Amino acid sequence: MSAPVSAGAVWRRVLPVWLGLMALLALSCAAAYAPLGPWNVAVSFGIAATQALLVALLFMRLDSASALIRLTAACGLFWSAILFSLSLADVLSRLTRT
Repeated sequence: MSAPVSAGAVWRRVLPVWLGLMALLALSCAAAYAPLGPWNVAVSFGIAATQALLVALLFMRLDSASALIRLTAACGLFWSAILFSLSLADVLSRLTRT
């Protein structure tokens, strides 16, 4: 059993991350309406990746997790990459037929 953690310690860890996520959300909303041209998708993906990294490292505590838990998270990301690439291949194959 681990030692109990005070509420103040939890808030000192969670509040800056939450504020960062809210700032990235505001940036994402601003980027949706900004005329970035072809860079719009890249900026949106960069913001989303940063948000996912903050959640994974600090809310899921992967920064202090064991190697097995980190490996499990990496396998989940790898599987998601496979699914996204197969979906993209399907969409691109349908575009070339028309």
